[in-house]
Amino acid sequence: MASPGDSKLSQPSRAPNLAFGPFEFNPVTAELRKHGYKVKLPGQPGDVLAALVKRPGELVTREDLRSLLWPGVSAGDFEHGVNAAMNKLRQALGDTANRPQYVETFPGRGYRFVAPVHSVGGGVLEMVPSAAASAPAARQSPWKFVAWASAAAILVLLGGAFWIALRPSRPTTLKATQFQISPPKGYYLEAGGTRQSFALSPDGEKIAFTAKDQSGSFRLFLRDFSELESRPVADGEGAYSVVWAPDGGTLLFTAKGKLRRIQVNAKASQILTDGTGAFTSAIPFGPDRLLVSNYSNSVVIDSSRGTFHAIDRVYPWAQMLPGGREFLFTVDDDPSHGALHARIAPVGGNESGVDVVQADSRVQYTDSLRSHGGYLVYLRGGTLLAQPFDLAARRVTAEPRAIARQVPSFGHTGAADFSVSRSGVLAYQTFVNRSQFIWVDRTGKRLFTASPSDINASYARLSPDGRWLAAVPFDIERGVPEIWLYDAVTGAGRKVIYGPGIRHAPVWSPDSRRLVYLLDQSWPKLALSSSGGTPDPEPMPDTGFMVPTDWSPDGRFILYNNSGLPAVTQVFPSDVFAVDMARNRKVIPLLTTPFYENNAVFSPDGKWLAFLSNESGHSEIYLEALDYSNDSLRVTGERFLVSRKGGQCLRWRKDGKELYYLGSDGQIYAVSLTFGPSGVRAGAPDPLFRIDAEATATVHSVVSFDVSPDGKRFVIPSMTPGESSALVVLKNWESLVAQ
Repeated sequence: MASPGDSKLSQPSRAPNLAFGPFEFNPVTAELRKHGYKVKLPGQPGDVLAALVKRPGELVTREDLRSLLWPGVSAGDFEHGVNAAMNKLRQALGDTANRPQYVETFPGRGYRFVAPVHSVGGGVLEMVPSAAASAPAARQSPWKFVAWASAAAILVLLGGAFWIALRPSRPTTLKATQFQISPPKGYYLEAGGTRQSFALSPDGEKIAFTAKDQSGSFRLFLRDFSELESRPVADGEGAYSVVWAPDGGTLLFTAKGKLRRIQVNAKASQILTDGTGAFTSAIPFGPDRLLVSNYSNSVVIDSSRGTFHAIDRVYPWAQMLPGGREFLFTVDDDPSHGALHARIAPVGGNESGVDVVQADSRVQYTDSLRSHGGYLVYLRGGTLLAQPFDLAARRVTAEPRAIARQVPSFGHTGAADFSVSRSGVLAYQTFVNRSQFIWVDRTGKRLFTASPSDINASYARLSPDGRWLAAVPFDIERGVPEIWLYDAVTGAGRKVIYGPGIRHAPVWSPDSRRLVYLLDQSWPKLALSSSGGTPDPEPMPDTGFMVPTDWSPDGRFILYNNSGLPAVTQVFPSDVFAVDMARNRKVIPLLTTPFYENNAVFSPDGKWLAFLSNESGHSEIYLEALDYSNDSLRVTGERFLVSRKGGQCLRWRKDGKELYYLGSDGQIYAVSLTFGPSGVRAGAPDPLFRIDAEATATVHSVVSFDVSPDGKRFVIPSMTPGESSALVVLKNWESLVAQ
């Protein structure tokens, strides 16, 4: 074998692959892989890369490339061809011309590959260029490659029609590698939700995920790791939950109240059933039967007939186990205990299952690729853990080991932002603490901060006396939103309400002394507390899902709606109710139409109700008069349309002469109102400024803003500089935890 001092080394019969950064490149076949996944690279960009990596650190002139790749073409065609090839190459590498990591441009002269290049397999290697690739002899020099010790072996997985009948082969030790997936431009990931918002395919080669745009609407995307970009899934508008079928070629997702099934790359989906807003899991449950669950109920769907029926037990977060005879699920059947239980039960039965572990989130099982055991993957205290597990014996065999920290979950629902494939690939969502509340003027100019930075919250309500801001930052370790009060002038804050469960959507009493809020320990209901945090002993009605939205100026009525899901994801009705605090907490239906009506607020004089309704097909702002006769409350008269481009949240000026709302385009609008004997006349919506769409998607939350009594200042969620939340894909993650 030649020594490092030899001037030449014989050309090997089989050229080694070249490695740089996370990439591995075959200069003969022009095959490019990133983290082991094949990246699509067209012919000419691949040829350009081959020419550059053979001469790392050297200038490859445009004439070199022309003689090698574009011989005989005109100057104009060559310029167009080399520029187009370089753009596609940079796209494949994730590189930029102004801040190059791989290819540096010398304008008018050529290009230089600036990243270190190594031969895969180790050893010092010098290669003599072929005559066809040679530039003038005066510029030739031997190509040297630095030795690189590589212990990586190729992972070969045995495939089959149904993964549940097979067990993966055991590769040699591989080093863990990771990369990030960001949503398409204009879309943002929502953290800490109550749903399955993303999922890896069983073979670990794709990821399906939902992302939110500025209107608050979600969309389903698919990213094949061999491709450069994510692409929208057909019929995925309004998608809210997504899982993979065990065959790995089919997606199941909910969109606008329908459960849909679609083959990968298909142009249309199939509707399995109506009446499904969100779900946590869907697994085979017998011939032509599908067990579909959320965290509070389960149904079995006959996929051949399109019918479904509820079952007695709840099996949230169900996962089929190898062999297809049993499944794993995670349930919260004792809210007072404060922990979730992962259990194993037989498919097709009606059993409570056998406990295997307690966790702060749902639990997933995956086989080990290094031994004959497996792992249970789950969250505790915001840390993603893998615990060795003997599936046959149904017992853990060692203490859990950390994979990643700061991973979101969401209280007793079991929702958690991670996914595990059967092939040694794991994905989780990064948690970004970048949001805060700021004061702006009517043009959107920043005035001063209204809260500390990095609190991760998008909901805030200003007290009627203007002194305090009630906000709901997310506690990553507990996996719950919490109610804090911030001084409206200094931004200093304190947590005011303590205890287990989810606490959200605080609404002020008109005297600024009390708060009514959503309390969710097993199901969302209303709760009262003083602004100092002392629980109010007054009992509140419990009618099911209850999200408070306003408190009447005279203190008598509290408004709430019976759905917390975004209107843009649903085809179900949402109704508005009032709790009469003067008549033994009597519940009064106010808006009970077939439409989705929510976020109702009283006018400052208590004579009008402003609310959102999708009766036009889009969520818009309406006004309707209130009637207090017969010692009760009801809406009456004509319904007046206020918005024109959709609405998400609304607030009144204190004198009632102006209404403000967040439109579906991300703009805050002001609408002047004139009241008279014939009703109300609304002026044309006047756009004031835009709220950063990313700030409204930081965490699963009701989006809101508020306004000063004179309408001159607004408190809005905002983002501080930094990286956006992304999906981290971790390949060969077991090497991080295996001993």
